[in-house]
Amino acid sequence: MKRVLTTFILVAVLMALVATIASAQGYQKGKMYLGPTIGYGFGFGFGASGEYGVTENIAVGGDFSYSGFKESFGFGIGNTYEWKYTLIGILASGSYHFSPGAQFDPFVKAGLGYFNWDATYTDSQGSTSSLLFGAAYNSGVAFAGQVGARYHFSEKMSGRAALGWPFIISAGVDFTL
Repeated sequence: MKRVLTTFILVAVLMALVATIASAQGYQKGKMYLGPTIGYGFGFGFGASGEYGVTENIAVGGDFSYSGFKESFGFGIGNTYEWKYTLIGILASGSYHFSPGAQFDPFVKAGLGYFNWDATYTDSQGSTSSLLFGAAYNSGVAFAGQVGARYHFSEKMSGRAALGWPFIISAGVDFTL
């Protein structure tokens, strides 16, 4: 968590430095914004986000996210157990931009998509199972939402930071097409 927070702060500082030397137009109808995302949700993760401005304030788009982590337990000599958790999401989303055309553009985003949850268990003898605790049962259609802001460094590049789900905290760079 400390590494993710440090990365997030570093991205925010870099965004502020670039902002002092650049000027740009903000979110616009008819433009497409695409870019990679890093974040912390169900472990450290990465993804991609894209949206297209359909009205002055509303955009539609999609998101992909991947996150996961491992944990090990030892119960006595030679008895080690490892859990590997993975969450993959593919979403269709819509967002509302509060300050279209402005360099600083706060937004809210809601999405609906498919999340694939996997929890794989490996025991000390090497036996593996992903059927424990109903991991397959928990996969399926789910909602997502974010509150965030985009800062437009130039007409072709912007930085994005958000809080919500599937990443609790995320940052990314968007390229305008």
